[in-house]
Amino acid sequence: MKNEKLRNLSRNSLSRLRKSKTTISTTRFHELHVKRHEFVSILFSDIVNFTPLASECTAPQLVKMLNELFGRFDKLAQENDCLRIKILGDCYYCVSGLPVSRPNHAINCVKMGLKMIDAVREVREATRVNVDMRIGIHTGNVLCGVLGLRKWQYDVWSDDVTLANHMEQGGLPGRVHVSKETLLHLNDEFNHEPGNGSLRDGYISEKKVETFLILPLKQTVHKTNSGSNRFLGELLTADHSLPEINMRASLRMSKFLDTWGADTPFANLKDKSMAKNIGETSLAMMESNLQSLPCSNDTRKWFKPEDINKVLLTFKDTQMEKDYSKQPDSTFKYSIACSGMIFICIGIVQVIMLPRSSTLFIAFGIGVTLFLFLLFVCIIDYLVNHKVMGKKVPSVVVRLTSILTYNTWCRIILSVITMATVLTTAVITVGDCNKNMNQTLNQTLGEPGTKDCFYASYYVVCCLMAMSSCTVFLQINFHAKFLVMVMAVLAYNVILHLVANDIFDRMDAITHHEARTEIFETRIKGSIYLAVHLITLHILDRQIEHTSRLDFLWKTKFKVEHEEVETMGSLTKVLLENILPAHVAAHFLQSGQHEGLYHESYDSISVMFASIPNFKEFYDQNVFNKQGLECLRLLNEIIADFDVLLSKPKFSNVEKIKTIGSTYMAAAGLQPGTKDMCTCCYIHNHNDNESMSHPIVSRTYSGQSNVSKLSACDLHVQFLAERRGLQGIPVRNNYHIIILVEFALSMMNALEGINRDSFNTFQN
Repeated sequence: MKNEKLRNLSRNSLSRLRKSKTTISTTRFHELHVKRHEFVSILFSDIVNFTPLASECTAPQLVKMLNELFGRFDKLAQENDCLRIKILGDCYYCVSGLPVSRPNHAINCVKMGLKMIDAVREVREATRVNVDMRIGIHTGNVLCGVLGLRKWQYDVWSDDVTLANHMEQGGLPGRVHVSKETLLHLNDEFNHEPGNGSLRDGYISEKKVETFLILPLKQTVHKTNSGSNRFLGELLTADHSLPEINMRASLRMSKFLDTWGADTPFANLKDKSMAKNIGETSLAMMESNLQSLPCSNDTRKWFKPEDINKVLLTFKDTQMEKDYSKQPDSTFKYSIACSGMIFICIGIVQVIMLPRSSTLFIAFGIGVTLFLFLLFVCIIDYLVNHKVMGKKVPSVVVRLTSILTYNTWCRIILSVITMATVLTTAVITVGDCNKNMNQTLNQTLGEPGTKDCFYASYYVVCCLMAMSSCTVFLQINFHAKFLVMVMAVLAYNVILHLVANDIFDRMDAITHHEARTEIFETRIKGSIYLAVHLITLHILDRQIEHTSRLDFLWKTKFKVEHEEVETMGSLTKVLLENILPAHVAAHFLQSGQHEGLYHESYDSISVMFASIPNFKEFYDQNVFNKQGLECLRLLNEIIADFDVLLSKPKFSNVEKIKTIGSTYMAAAGLQPGTKDMCTCCYIHNHNDNESMSHPIVSRTYSGQSNVSKLSACDLHVQFLAERRGLQGIPVRNNYHIIILVEFALSMMNALEGINRDSFNTFQN
């Protein structure tokens, strides 16, 4: 009757719990990471007589022995398409049909069980240690996933899982015990005999399950005899001082398991050869990328990247194009300086070879002032940062420097003004030339610098130099520079052929009046020079633009990949610390500092198993609770509330070990090297006004007593122990127990809150 009431409550408890929690907070109900899978086979195994053997082992021996055994089982699981679920002491269970459904799941589990028995038989015959395997298999449906917020462990739940567990408990050593449901999926591939599991297990008898024992394959019975005898011979030969007959069973088994050579967990985290290979791969990738730069011999590789438009050299990603155009230009001051140097060179050429008119000096005076001002504004930030000018510079000038560095449109406008200034100055004195054409052919070239412009060809030289000044602005889009240069070439051709054509014709007439050695006139040659120079500068700008965009593209991709690597590293660390205790995770993450398996021996710790005994009665699989899914949702809430308690400072020394069904396992005192500090840490983290009101303790922590703080810790713990009824336990060992007692009481309070919200009567 009681069971029936609990099952009825399970149908509506979750809905009530949701309504109750929704009134408090819409986000308090934790997400459930559980899925349902049908038609899977569950294998439970247990090493018979392993517990007395483990009691003889030291911590390193036990850890190594279990790693060798379970490492072999993991390889067998991989070979037989089984998924290892969990290890509980010397119990190992796995499932076939997860996460990918397999039609031969039952056959896989039986093969796995037979090979596990063979592996343990090999150990028994080689070491003469009385160990064996007991295997139980059942086929059905499972709910699989993780529960809680900490120490996630993938697990399976269902009535079929419970039955598979009892199939193992009701089995026989050295035999594979299967249910009738599993046998129906074997397709008569294995011989069998009646198992009579109901005679050895009450649950099987209650469920009236018919069981069978799989007959071992004949070819595997004597498979390991020769290897076992060889191992015994080698063992006796290697150590005459310890005859095999007198050697401890645990030592014999440990030595034999060493020959299996199981992998070390997380060994690849600190594998130096792997780091070396990664480094060599990175260098090869860098070399291949450098070979595809536009400065390479193969020009076909200029436009190879698929992220860049081949014609316009723009990013296909609009956001990346915006980011590229908005990047600051720290080299703008150098571009201004280079453009200013070209401007000065043009001025020198014109002063020496072309008319020295007032227009020339006024234009160059304005130009030099403009360049000096721009250069000063660009470098003022550098001067202030290096304390060359102190802090007397107006803030407006400093802000103007920042605008020039970070504002793209401001830089473009100033760059165009600078280009226009240089391009205009190159031909500014053309109007000052004397255009009187009444000279005779016998006239010779006069002195340079006069208004007769006998050396007008130097205007073409100045124009070519002025066009070169457009290329020095490296981060200005090459389309803008090309447009400016095209307009300049058109203007120069108008001057050559329309405005000042008579000047160039007179120069040609005077120069070549005796013997015409030139094929083209100066005006034609000037136009050709300008066109060729324009094409050359455009190709150069295109190469620079493509190189700059490739560099930005690689930096962006590297940044994204670097962030992804850091994120994955952080997630790996979080997940690893969520699976293992923090100090154990650090053991594997600290590359090169630790080798081998992790093991630690403790003289005094406290371990707690907290069970919800009536949850098994509450759990039921029916259509109302989605075949048990809603029951697991409630269990997830309970475990999550327990996990939340661990985040409190006073429970910082409590470590969750695992959850086994509805049982919560925790321990205190597992942090290595903190034996003397845990007590005081507990006091500082524990908000206990009652204990701190103790006269000696309070005076000690306030500095009013000669008693040491460590003694105060002892007094504090002794006081709490007396309050909790833990008299008679050594003071140094009290804090572990007190922490767990406090944690257990908090768990009971949390469970009472769940009971109130869900109208249940769970007990802890």
